[in-house]
Amino acid sequence: MRVEFNEEFGLPVEEVYPYFRSPEDWPRLFGAFGPAEDRGQGWHAVPLRGFPFPLVARITTDEPMKHVRWQFEGFWCGVGQVSFAPTSHGVVIRGFEEVSPRPLLFLAPLAERLFLAKRLESVWESGWRRLRRQAATRHSSAPPLSGEAL
Repeated sequence: MRVEFNEEFGLPVEEVYPYFRSPEDWPRLFGAFGPAEDRGQGWHAVPLRGFPFPLVARITTDEPMKHVRWQFEGFWCGVGQVSFAPTSHGVVIRGFEEVSPRPLLFLAPLAERLFLAKRLESVWESGWRRLRRQAATRHSSAPPLSGEAL
């Protein structure tokens, strides 16, 4: 199953990039994840609420403030990536995640369609909501621009 995204946020890339630097950081953004467990050699097990098997992931490419790519192993197989494009108002995050339950082989497409696709999309959407709230909070507490009425 593949989830693609192209989202814009009123936050600087410096505030968004740290959420993606390591699977250890993912639970800070995605409420569906529990605390990550270090498995060594860059691998982390990240529990996904409602699923018996954690996402076991590691970062394979990290270009700070530009691009992060990861891969999965174990029960889940696949890859994902995000790219950051600064804009005049914040940052655009583009990317995708492809993930599939390895042991299901031929049944994987059916399981993905019936059970997993909506769940994976809701995990990503929860992160986007968190970033939107963070941007709204940031902008509502910003001091007025010079010349603006108080």
